[in-house]
Parts: sequence; C-alpha cells; structure tokens
Amino acid sequence: MRLLQYLGRRAALVMALGVFIGLALPDLAAVAKPLLSPTVLVMLTVAMTRTDASSLGRTSRRAGTHLVALFWLLVATPCLMYVALVFLEVPPELATPMLIWSASPPLVTVPVIALIIGLDSAAALFLMVVSTFVFPFILPGLLFWLIGIEVELSAGALTLKLALMIAGCALAATIIRRKLGTESLREKAALFDGIAVVLMLIFAVSVMDGVRDWLASDPATVLLYVGAAFAGSLGLQLVGGLVFFWTDRQNQLSIALSSGNRNMALFMAAAGAALGPEAFLFFAVAQFPIYILPVVLKPIYQKLTLRAP
Repeated sequence: MRLLQYLGRRAALVMALGVFIGLALPDLAAVAKPLLSPTVLVMLTVAMTRTDASSLGRTSRRAGTHLVALFWLLVATPCLMYVALVFLEVPPELATPMLIWSASPPLVTVPVIALIIGLDSAAALFLMVVSTFVFPFILPGLLFWLIGIEVELSAGALTLKLALMIAGCALAATIIRRKLGTESLREKAALFDGIAVVLMLIFAVSVMDGVRDWLASDPATVLLYVGAAFAGSLGLQLVGGLVFFWTDRQNQLSIALSSGNRNMALFMAAAGAALGPEAFLFFAVAQFPIYILPVVLKPIYQKLTLRAP
C-alpha cells in the first residue's frame, strides 16, 4: 500500500522508466504482452474512478468548445501533419504511420496522464471517449483522401465493441466511487495514482516487445522514428495549446495534452497486415514521448495552470 502511494507521488518519474525496462528486459516484454488489453481496461476504470463527477458536469456544459476540439483532433491535425510531412519530404514508410497517429483519438491513458501532471482529467476523459467513438467513421475516408490508402475499419462493429468496453469501465468506476465515497477517494488519490502508474509500466513493458531486436539490427532507423515521435508529440501539444488560447486554461491544456498523445492501437489492430513493419515500429517507439514527456513537461503544465486567469 505504501509502495503504491510512493509511486503515485512520483508518478511522472516512475512512468519514464517503463519503456527503458521493456528495452532492457526483452523476455519480460514478451511475457507481459498478453496483459496489454486488460491493462488498458483497468487503466480506463482507474481514470474514471479518479475523475470528479462535478468536473464532468462542467465539461458537458462546454459542448461548443468540445465540438471544435473534436474537429481539431480528428480532422485538422492530420491535415496539418500531412502538410508538414510533404514539406519536410518525410519518406512514405515513416510518413504513413505518423499521419495515422495524428488522426487517431487521444490515448485511453490521457486522463491518467492529466491527473499525474496536475490537470483536471474531466476534459481529457470526455475528449478521449467521444473521439474514440467517432474516429472509425472519419479516419478511413481521411486517409484515402490524403494519401490514397484504403482501409476498412468495420466502423459499426468497432463502435459497438468500444461502447461495451467503455460502458463496462464506467459501471465499475461508478460502483467503486459509491463504495468508497468522495472524501475517501480524495484521501486515496496517491494510492490510485500508484495503481495507474503500475498499470502504465506493464503497458510500456509489453509494447516494447521486439523493439530491442530492431534496435540491434538497424539503430539509425529506430532513432529516426523516436525523434519523429518526440517531434510530433511536442509539436501538436504546442500548436494545440496555441490554437485553443480562447478557452479557459484547464480546457486549453487538456486539449494540448490530448493533441500530442494519440492511440493508434485500434487502427493498427484493424488494419493488420495492410501496414508494413515500419508502422508497428513507429507505434512502439511512440510510447517514448508518452512516458518520458510528462516528467519533462509537468513543471510547465503546472506553471501554466497556476497562471490561469
């Protein structure tokens, strides 16, 4: 119990170790791989449990802002990314997964990361849930329009699967919140953050399976993809924050965080062999900014939050 609380209080720093553990212990990464899906579900449940109901109520009243934010996340950012990739003459094997990444919904773990760096997780949770439902109906057409890739996502089946997943997590979170009570949840905040960190470590270790072999055989490509992942995440967080300067500070920062942390796992699972091995390499190394940037950016996000008007 104390260990989890300790991890929760140092969540950002502990998270950064996850991807390096996966690289250093490839056998552990292979063992942890089957835990990928259940870990995501438990992380979502923890994020929903930690999100204050009153914050969700305030978030629901910003419908206009969040409609604009959804358009930004699912349409505007991939179009901007496409222009940047063409301008920089990025090779197609890297440009394609970067474009897919930029058009994907925010990570399931974005609400957890928001909590860890000191943001209100309600806006991040709302944007993640809604955009996850919407993206199967937008992404295939967008990819075909921009780069001519045809991918069938089976939008109806995927949406039903996502609905069942999210509904199950929401039900579990509601039961936990009612059992513990609001005051007890506040007191146990560090404990829940510690649980979330352990889950994110398991996820990070499992997704590193195979990356060490690629690093040994072609380190230049791996480093290029890692650099591209960091540039994409930092760039979209910066631009997302600037574009939404007109909304309140918590909302602005939540949109910025969501802009630079995307979940391309659903698309990768649906597309399967239609994408080359480079896409799966980018998906793996995209975890580096997800796990390392929170420890770097946490002071900046917190400073911006404190300066909110």
